[in-house]
Amino acid sequence: NKVGTSFYVTNLAPDLSAVRIARYSANFIPRNQAVVEDVDDINNNVGFWLPQPDFRIPERLSPGFNNFPDTELEAIYQDQVRTFVDYQTRVALRGISQHPDADLVLTYIEQPDGSGHQFLIADPRQATDFRNPNTIGAGQDKEKIQRYQQYLQTAYQAADRAVQGIIEAVGTDTKGRPNSNIIVVSDHGFAPFHTAVNLNNYLSNQGFDNKKVRAVTSGPAVNVYINLQGREPDGTVNREEYVTLQQQIVDALAKFVDTNPNYILGSGAELVFDKIYSRPVSDPNSSSFGLETNEFIGQDSGDVFALMKLGYNFDGTQNPVVQRLGDASSNSPFFSVPNFYGAHGYDPTLPEMSAIFYAAGPDIGRGTISQVRNIDIAPTILQLLGVDAAETVEGTAITLNP
Repeated sequence: NKVGTSFYVTNLAPDLSAVRIARYSANFIPRNQAVVEDVDDINNNVGFWLPQPDFRIPERLSPGFNNFPDTELEAIYQDQVRTFVDYQTRVALRGISQHPDADLVLTYIEQPDGSGHQFLIADPRQATDFRNPNTIGAGQDKEKIQRYQQYLQTAYQAADRAVQGIIEAVGTDTKGRPNSNIIVVSDHGFAPFHTAVNLNNYLSNQGFDNKKVRAVTSGPAVNVYINLQGREPDGTVNREEYVTLQQQIVDALAKFVDTNPNYILGSGAELVFDKIYSRPVSDPNSSSFGLETNEFIGQDSGDVFALMKLGYNFDGTQNPVVQRLGDASSNSPFFSVPNFYGAHGYDPTLPEMSAIFYAAGPDIGRGTISQVRNIDIAPTILQLLGVDAAETVEGTAITLNP
């Protein structure tokens, strides 16, 4: 196999009094025997797998960068944005060139997702220096905000070049329409957030026993599981207590508020959670107790599922914790300053969470579609290919040639 790494010089003084060099992670493509010929083809004709933008660098989680100023860490990330998207594009173009008669080509471009997480400062409550809680509002670094806006533009431009490269590979007709049907879709939108939330600290403060209740968080979403007897290994909670605990969890999340005047924009208190759902319990004596589902609770979901409001996120808590300006000092704070800026995973009906859908090609007309669901993409592709969708395929084919 081929393993490679990259180096980036962030500072090289003419007299060599200051030299700073970043070495990226070593990368390779696993030699999966089912596609080993493709692995060799990529290694030999495109190159070893380049490192994708590493969030640990601008978030100062990666060792060895303590003496690098912010601007140099940002430059490293920008270099990775440009080089990795270019690499992803070249892998896709190599596949197209080697299989010109393929009915379907799928490719993934990592940006602008990564840059949205790192650089989406658009709220005065976001600390421009995540190590300094005073850098909100009037204390924000305006020059840094401008730099971050440019970095986001760089990410979108990189993704745009990737799409353009694929369009050029398939060619266009005299009207500029691609000779093949091309669909560009994202899976979510983005929103800035200003506060990292430690839910375990809050639940502990509310008196919940962590041997009976466990919170599993991801982004702004949480699944809270109850250690139900008969369902969980070594379950300790009986059915009667389950019903009580479930309602107590719902009540605790519903009353969780932020009262810091620096963050609630004038209101007396801001509710932290936007949506709260609980697993249905139709019959306490049923064999399906603790396993029932509904529109929002799946079989593997928590017994309570909740989404926070925009501005709050479970990810981003620093070690050591950096408490927010105006919060009372605490050894177990609920809120803190996060070490990155953009998030997704909120209520998908919010405008900020809207994804994109662009389509062009010989079987695609002109027009604007008001709403597209991600589950509609697969049946739309099947329709373009003339393939009947199986009964298990969710969603509805989009009318692309009105």
